[in-house]
Amino acid sequence: MIKAFHREYPNCKIFLEGFDHNRLKHHLIDHDSDVIFTTHDDITDLAEVKYYHLFSGHFMAIVPADHHLSDREELELDDLAGEKILLMDNNWCPPEQLKLQETIRKKVDDLDISHVNDVEIVSLMVKAGLGITVMPSFVAIEKADVIKAVKLNYPALLDYGLVCRKDEADPLVIAFCQVMQEQAEGM
Repeated sequence: MIKAFHREYPNCKIFLEGFDHNRLKHHLIDHDSDVIFTTHDDITDLAEVKYYHLFSGHFMAIVPADHHLSDREELELDDLAGEKILLMDNNWCPPEQLKLQETIRKKVDDLDISHVNDVEIVSLMVKAGLGITVMPSFVAIEKADVIKAVKLNYPALLDYGLVCRKDEADPLVIAFCQVMQEQAEGM
């Protein structure tokens, strides 16, 4: 998607940074970032922003490819009982994911829980066989020989998109958001 924008606007410099969701929102409001990628539920507290929908999704369990749950089509929360679970810490977790994690923590028996503060790190930990994690389908990256994404039967509709300030006047920022949205529609 970003490659398509760069082809149309080759002289525009793009700089990507990964921060926890609270810091990203502050960067946007403080004009330190022009655009952020985030879930829609994460910006309900921000009045002066415009949201560009990219994807809808659901929650997935990310498991090592050789794990006994990896061949399942869908998992119930109870299927996680007795497992090592890697949960994202609150600063890296949008509201719907935080609700899911709290539900898992309170309702699933016999869990060994560890907290992680980065999506890349949690993926590496799953690859290393250190546990299972949960994340939105539009974030989950499956590598069939190493990790598998299995749908989690959990009733939450998730939306992922781009956010800029409502008063954004830079035509390149608006063009970036529009090209990303067009690219997402074509996927």
